[in-house]
Amino acid sequence: MKSGAFFPNRSLPTLYAMSADDIPLYFDMDDLTDKQKADQFEQNQLMAMLQVSLLSISKPEDYVGMFDAFTEPPWQNFLVRHHELMSQVGVSMVPLEHTLYAPMDTFYETLAADLPPVELVTFLMISRSNQVIHNDQAAIDRMLKLNSKFHFADNAPDFGIPVPDTIIATQPLTDNAQVESFFADHDNQIILKMTGQPGARNVKTVDSIGEAEEFLKDYRDDEPVLVQRRLPLDQYTEWTIDLLVTDTSIEVDNVRRILVADGLWIGNHIPADIPLTTEQKATLISVGEYVRSHGIGTSIGENIGIDYFIGPDEEIVVTEINPRWTAGLFPSEALKRTNRDARDAVAYFELVRHDQYRDFLEFISERLPGQSSGDYSSGDYSIFPLGFSPFRLEIESEPHVYCWLIVMGDFPAYRNDATNLLGTGSLPNGRLIPL
Repeated sequence: MKSGAFFPNRSLPTLYAMSADDIPLYFDMDDLTDKQKADQFEQNQLMAMLQVSLLSISKPEDYVGMFDAFTEPPWQNFLVRHHELMSQVGVSMVPLEHTLYAPMDTFYETLAADLPPVELVTFLMISRSNQVIHNDQAAIDRMLKLNSKFHFADNAPDFGIPVPDTIIATQPLTDNAQVESFFADHDNQIILKMTGQPGARNVKTVDSIGEAEEFLKDYRDDEPVLVQRRLPLDQYTEWTIDLLVTDTSIEVDNVRRILVADGLWIGNHIPADIPLTTEQKATLISVGEYVRSHGIGTSIGENIGIDYFIGPDEEIVVTEINPRWTAGLFPSEALKRTNRDARDAVAYFELVRHDQYRDFLEFISERLPGQSSGDYSSGDYSIFPLGFSPFRLEIESEPHVYCWLIVMGDFPAYRNDATNLLGTGSLPNGRLIPL
């Protein structure tokens, strides 16, 4: 049995075993800070949506590991309904009989005790947490380097990869001459990055060393700090790309513009066509070569995500790499299966009041790709229900459901129709996405 962070749609029978792995990769799970514990649970809330989406981007002979919270009411009924809706779109689905349920805290141990008859186990990323299945310390050591913001900042310039001006500092930052000089050189326009969860978590824009110190109060004093020049967003646009890396080739799979709200990643704008010049593509392919030089890339094909900015002169500036599956890869793969026309799409995380979620799913059922537009026809758009999370999230004492959508076509019309149906107590993230 082979195991790793492989690319979707491999031909071998596959078990998708995906849980939140960043914190287990770098930290002792028996000695986490309160913030790390909260980050880990929050990331698994989001991971649950990815587990649902895996049902729609694989094949019937595959299996998907899921948190056992999906077996509890009302989540089990929601899962069945999601599976029905995704099946109506016409994609080839993993049957619900091929879902394997495990507790969040012992996810990999439970799956390892009774593995299904597959030839490939696909993780979000190789980590210490899933070592019980892959048993590959060399792969963990490689991931500790390549998934590290600090390792990339240290080594990327030597490979000719354009990155923002960066230093790695030790705490405290106050009265640190190197840090003070760096802040002054960049007019106090700085972004701090710490080891931890993806999705812009543990990342903070600051305008002074004092503000930086306030942010660092949630972290241990011995943790290093990546201090980086902040690129002005009125001149630079943030994007991400997935590369398929094999032992003989590097190919661009998809390109997505990053959507951020309140400092956190909430989704992507996915253009119908890949918006890269020949020069930009060559720069990003060189990042794939850097990753492959560190031992990533098999005949099966592994995914590499790259976060980058495009500047005013169309130049590429790379901020980090993710040698693993990326969340934006899931909707990109789903879109390939919908036979969509040449329309842009927005894939994003949303919140819906728990008592309205059944109504929201019925609304989506009238707007599935290739289906009738039903009674909610103020614009030309369709919706693919990519996933949801079986954990209630309290917002102002009101329980909400986390869900994941792909909206193809007229996003403002979708937002208007959904708001008219549900009111303003739901859909807070959709209202933050710029039109």
